[in-house]
Amino acid sequence: MMRLRSLTKYYIAIIAVMLVLSSVQIPTAAQIELDAVVVLVDNTHGEHFDPYDADTGLKLMLDMVNASTRYLVKIHEGAPLNDTYLQDVDILIIPAPDEGNPFQQSEIGAISRMLNNGSSLLIAGNPNIDQEIEEYWADTTFRDIGENIAINTLLDALNMTGVRFSNNVTESTTSVENYGDTMFDYANSLNSTSPYIIQMDSSTWKATHPIFKNINNLVVMTATLKPNDADSNIAQSYDESFAQYRKGPNTFANTSFPNISISEFEQFPLSYSAINGTFPSWLSAFEYNNSRVVICGSTIMFSGMSLALPESDNRNSEDWFYQGDNRFLFMNILHWLSEDAIEPPSAIIPMLMLSSVFIVIGVAYYIIQKRRK
Repeated sequence: MMRLRSLTKYYIAIIAVMLVLSSVQIPTAAQIELDAVVVLVDNTHGEHFDPYDADTGLKLMLDMVNASTRYLVKIHEGAPLNDTYLQDVDILIIPAPDEGNPFQQSEIGAISRMLNNGSSLLIAGNPNIDQEIEEYWADTTFRDIGENIAINTLLDALNMTGVRFSNNVTESTTSVENYGDTMFDYANSLNSTSPYIIQMDSSTWKATHPIFKNINNLVVMTATLKPNDADSNIAQSYDESFAQYRKGPNTFANTSFPNISISEFEQFPLSYSAINGTFPSWLSAFEYNNSRVVICGSTIMFSGMSLALPESDNRNSEDWFYQGDNRFLFMNILHWLSEDAIEPPSAIIPMLMLSSVFIVIGVAYYIIQKRRK
């Protein structure tokens, strides 16, 4: 009888320990590395922001991503994208590609297969700038940012029909140019002389969307998307905001009079988001087959570049990366894109099964011993 009681105590102790262990999961360093979400940043299509440059590029943002145990950042450059490069990628980031470096058909096929396999895609464009933004215009690399026609072409090739960047065709005696829109807002800008640098609050986005969890304010300089009322659009503008279109390489069309009229729109149908009375959107998130996709109108808001504000404004030396919750928004985007990408192996079910087995054995042993008495 004493022996039975001792064994029963041992069984109870073992079961209790296993139940406790099943509720506590401590991943090892090897498991963390194995489970990391692989983020591949494309740097082969003339992207305007150097992933290795902290002052003018995306290095600050990518370093923050890489510092998280959840993500492993890789930079792709040199060879075209293909199935081999994309096979282990969970999130592909294409930040502001250049119109002069189009995606090859083989690359489009590889991206499509990656998406069909459940990986995600983040595409970021940029607003157009003009020569009045002297801080940026001095760098010839940034004079042609906002070539969002390159992204529209890629979206067409991928057969993603939900949203597009708003572009305007401008004809001259020598050429026909596509210029992307830029969002303007004189009432909500950081500085009235720079109406394209806008402070956004939660009234301008879908606060219930996971991408905006714990996001309170953002500072943006962004291109606009169309159509404005697409279900996938999760961030828009204020009532006072409007989409400004480019007249030529150096100037905007109408800085004093917001938007174009309906009659002007009929002549230039690609100027969709610049119609009076519309509220431009700049961030779209949606599911596509087995994957998730985010299209953002601003790459610059996540960069290490300084704000394009007048020298009289002491904020002109501040980096975009540190503005508001910009960097946290980027992390939220990646989290949403990778929400189902990793499922760390759980010890709960196996431990509970073992505990159940021990319980059954213990009960059976107890019954047998009772009958032998």
